[in-house]
Amino acid sequence: MTGFRSFAPTSPYAQLRGAFRMLGAALQLRQCGKTTTHAPDWADPYGVDSFSMQLADPREDPQAHWELVIALRDGIPGRAVPQLLHLGARHPPVRLRCVRAEPARAQAAPRVERTSVPLESGTATCLVRDRLNPDRYYVLTCGHVLAPTGGARWDDPVAVVGDAQLYDGRLREWQPSVGIGVPPSTIDAGLVELDAAAATALRNDASGWTPQRVNDDIWPDRPVRLLRHAGELTGSLKVHWSGKVCVPDGDEFPDYFLQDAIGYMTPEATRAGDSGGPVWTDDDALLGMHVAAIAPEGAYGANAVLGRIAPVLDWFCVKPFTRDDPATLGGLQRPAPSPRLPQAPKGQLLDPMRNEVVTLAKTLWAEARGEGRAGMEAVACVIMNRRNTHYRRCDNVAEVCLDPWQFSCWNTGDPNRRRLDRIDAQPDTFYQVAFDVAQQAIAGSLEDVTQGARHYHAVTMRPFPDWALGKRAKQIGNHLFYVGVA
Repeated sequence: MTGFRSFAPTSPYAQLRGAFRMLGAALQLRQCGKTTTHAPDWADPYGVDSFSMQLADPREDPQAHWELVIALRDGIPGRAVPQLLHLGARHPPVRLRCVRAEPARAQAAPRVERTSVPLESGTATCLVRDRLNPDRYYVLTCGHVLAPTGGARWDDPVAVVGDAQLYDGRLREWQPSVGIGVPPSTIDAGLVELDAAAATALRNDASGWTPQRVNDDIWPDRPVRLLRHAGELTGSLKVHWSGKVCVPDGDEFPDYFLQDAIGYMTPEATRAGDSGGPVWTDDDALLGMHVAAIAPEGAYGANAVLGRIAPVLDWFCVKPFTRDDPATLGGLQRPAPSPRLPQAPKGQLLDPMRNEVVTLAKTLWAEARGEGRAGMEAVACVIMNRRNTHYRRCDNVAEVCLDPWQFSCWNTGDPNRRRLDRIDAQPDTFYQVAFDVAQQAIAGSLEDVTQGARHYHAVTMRPFPDWALGKRAKQIGNHLFYVGVA
């Protein structure tokens, strides 16, 4: 059996898990400025930093865990939150316990180091290979280590420090997009691409860093070990945890919202530089990656947060090298430069603007591929108008496209998202068109057929968005484009 210990979907504990996820989802939506009515008003980011609930074993009495801990921000009185959360007549109410606890502190020391601004360092989780292209190799670590601000870009130089020497790598994928609001994310991870020679040397130099296998079994008090540059740190799993995370950049403002992670307890506090450190089980299976330190007062004694490794591997479509893995690394020749995400259609050359072009092309493909070239050009005009006017404080095309909750194709859970993540490996005809339109738009040679529009929506949307009411619109294909919306 893999994953969380199972409960019947109507069991009390399953209902409690549902309430935990509902509150976490509401908090992250409201953090992004969205409104939601499916959660109580007190689940507000101005008052709440995180939610925690204990892990539970189905062999135990689930009523013993019928409680949620709410970490309140300073200045918010405990009476602002009721003592009970009612889930309906068929289930007992959930006890709510309010505490004072600081937001999670992301921890980023040698092993993986950005060598360009913004500088940051952390610990490598494991060496992985691309499932779609097994001749490409990456080091996995936390996304906030590789891209700690909005200034991080694809192809930024990153150094990986092994037991014997330093290896040069390049930033590829990462999640979340720190620096653009407080984006929600179920993972905090990123990839550093290495050539075959570096990957081979790193695997040989750091053989004790290779896990026996991958595991995704979660249960309360399960023993785990955090592998750090400073040595191992033992611990045990304690809680489900969702909350705001602050990257160590000198301010106290949360940088992203981590949803449904696992809190664990260690006998001593984790350190700066531990972010990305692999969390192993007692039989050397890779279970997760260390993300941040948390206040134990707000998490049943847990003082650290890990992200499960299984969703990360699935998200990036990669597979880790393990001790019994029959796979071998390829030849020692550096392959021709070719990016992962973003990646252009075959035949396109690598250039400094590639990240902007590909991000725009993917957005056009996901938002308007059914509208043909004219529809893609219109959406491109909206994105360029937002960039040119610094709408929502976005200074480049990538920031505009990835601005939370603005272009639905980038939202976690959107049906387009998984197809979007794979389109660079299997580009279709529409993507070729989208890439051509994106190049034209960024080069400044695309006529603005929307006449300055910064907003649009599908003609089939019901009801229309509030911002569209009373505004004049221009229809292009199956989209309505608006000028003058604040």
